Amino acid sequence: MTKSVEKDITVIIPSRSYDQNLSFCIKNIRKYYKKIKIFLILDKYQNFKKDNKIKIFVSGNETIGFKRNLAVKNCKTRFVCFIDSDAYPKSFWLNDVHKLFKKYKKLGAVGGPNLSPKTKDIEKKLVSRSRKLSFVTLNTITKSNRENKECYVNFLPSCNLIVRTDLYKKVKGMYENLYSGEEISLNKNIRKLGYKIMFCPSIYVFHKDRNFKHFARQRFVYGSTGLRTFLKFPCLESFLLLISSLPFIFILMFPLIFLSEFYLNIYILGLLFIFIVCLINAFKINYSSNFFKSLKLTFISIFMPGIGFVSSILLKDYIIKKLYTQK
Repeated sequence: MTKSVEKDITVIIPSRSYDQNLSFCIKNIRKYYKKIKIFLILDKYQNFKKDNKIKIFVSGNETIGFKRNLAVKNCKTRFVCFIDSDAYPKSFWLNDVHKLFKKYKKLGAVGGPNLSPKTKDIEKKLVSRSRKLSFVTLNTITKSNRENKECYVNFLPSCNLIVRTDLYKKVKGMYENLYSGEEISLNKNIRKLGYKIMFCPSIYVFHKDRNFKHFARQRFVYGSTGLRTFLKFPCLESFLLLISSLPFIFILMFPLIFLSEFYLNIYILGLLFIFIVCLINAFKINYSSNFFKSLKLTFISIFMPGIGFVSSILLKDYIIKKLYTQK
């Protein structure tokens, strides 16, 4: 089983640089697959100790979609496996891939959970809990290990995704002009050609959570690409990404209250509704009597996409891109 995996799958890991996260990811992959090909796509070349199955591609300061596409162009294996540099396996997570693609003839891509590792950092622990909420994660099934059976889905994130190489090339990979949400284009185009996407609970990895500061940056950037993603790739996932900006946009409608009493009443009711939702979600993710931290994180989750959306109208892309970090 392991030999066929190593022969037929190339693992692709985009990263800005060879850092502690990337080193840890590779180390854990090598625990289970000694000879599998690993393609690293870095902003610039770095010299570090590596085995002969690791190949480095230099992309410059490009989007993650561009980096993954660059790697696949040089890939000759039957399948490509995408994993983020801040994710890592703790099992032979690729061993079921062949079985699934053989069993389901129209299967184009398969993936599984990206679980939160244990941590004592309260901010990361709360972020982990918030990621299980539907308005934070596009497909919450990927943040849980409770699902015990295979099922078809419309969307899987690219932090843990295996795709047929020929199909990836056929749909021209991921859209390269977006600096986040690039996998939405891939998922949609795979389905558009009549292929299926499958969630399999045994294909799991662990994905490190961010602290509040970097989680806020991530939500900001998601919101900044929401409109362009929806216009370019209209689907349920891009629509959900777009409407995540609505709470903050509603807040900005404050001047309307001076137009009539009707708008004033609507605005007050809207604010009350948003505040109640914030309280409910803060209680949901609260852990170990950290309610006010939970409430702060809820505000970040709900309002940062809208701040990103508005900023995308006012700021240049390269400024917003700088805010997107792997930490």
